[in-house]
Amino acid sequence: MKTSWSLSILFIIVASFNFNGCSKDTDNEFKPVARINFDTLTLEHSMKGWELYSWPNGNDWNYSLLGGTNRLKSYEEVTGNSIIVHGMDSLKMLLDKIPENENIFWISEEWLENIWGDPHGNLGLPDQKTVNEVRAYCMQKSLLLTISK
Repeated sequence: MKTSWSLSILFIIVASFNFNGCSKDTDNEFKPVARINFDTLTLEHSMKGWELYSWPNGNDWNYSLLGGTNRLKSYEEVTGNSIIVHGMDSLKMLLDKIPENENIFWISEEWLENIWGDPHGNLGLPDQKTVNEVRAYCMQKSLLLTISK
């Protein structure tokens, strides 16, 4: 009985560590995100397109994908979303799940400053090389990427 109780506590601790989102900190320490099972993930057509948000995490970037709506998303919605991936390879796997000819709006820090004002946390776009790589991949996959300004 004591062993099963200890295992239960250990499981809860490990699970809570694995499903932590990223904080608004700007340090270079990697903060884990929930793992997505790409084998079971399906994304249907979104009438209002998709919103893509990004922020630095360690030496790479996190990417959060939300269905488009007519309302503003909060920082907590963006960073606590269930569809968050880390790194370019995972982002490409996520983009592969989006049906062709879907609109993706990648939200820039300028847009957030205009809409949210300060603070917008550490959300923004990665370097231009990374932006160009995502843009090229979207074109290859027949996805319509628009970077908001």
